[in-house]
Amino acid sequence: ELDVKRVDPNGTKWNGSAAMRWQSDGSRYKVGLEVGITVLIARVNLLALDSEGSIDDAGIAPQTMREKRRGRSQTATHFNREQRNISFSASEAKVPLLAGAQDKASVPFQLAAIGRADVKQFDGDIDILVGEDKGASVYRFQLAGEEELDTAMGKLQTWRLARPPKPGSYSARLDIWLAPTLGWYPVQIRNTEANGAVTTQTVTRITQLDSTIQ
Repeated sequence: ELDVKRVDPNGTKWNGSAAMRWQSDGSRYKVGLEVGITVLIARVNLLALDSEGSIDDAGIAPQTMREKRRGRSQTATHFNREQRNISFSASEAKVPLLAGAQDKASVPFQLAAIGRADVKQFDGDIDILVGEDKGASVYRFQLAGEEELDTAMGKLQTWRLARPPKPGSYSARLDIWLAPTLGWYPVQIRNTEANGAVTTQTVTRITQLDSTIQ
């Protein structure tokens, strides 16, 4: 579970909560993310992401990601292993499928897997092809440093990875904090948009789930 705080470009502040779910039996996985904010006394769901697939030599290997944003139709992104491409329900585009390619839901967990497997990889740039709703972009993550986060779970030692804006591909900055003592899982995610809006999700509780994949 995560606490969500958003600051709009005009300074308006919003609070909410999110639930992030990771399940894996060693050969398959499922990821889920639901994000909402509180308006007066009601919760408004803003985003739901679901990803499922397998685990291979390159780490997480997505098969399908579904995305539902408030006020928009659900979209699906398909990682077609046999055809070696990524296709999208929201566009006619097809992108070559590269080894290690991820979707928006799975990429924080792929970074966690890299941390567990060989932390020295964070000494250089980490390039990951990420399938989105209508296309795909290469996210370049760089180690921004080690930081102590003050969370509802106490103080956590983390490694902060940053994806700076990339002209022509994406305008937002993405920061992900991984906690080595918690299996390198993401404990904070921040998205800083080009217009100045900032959304931060910070862990409040971690609950172990059954690894059985339905």
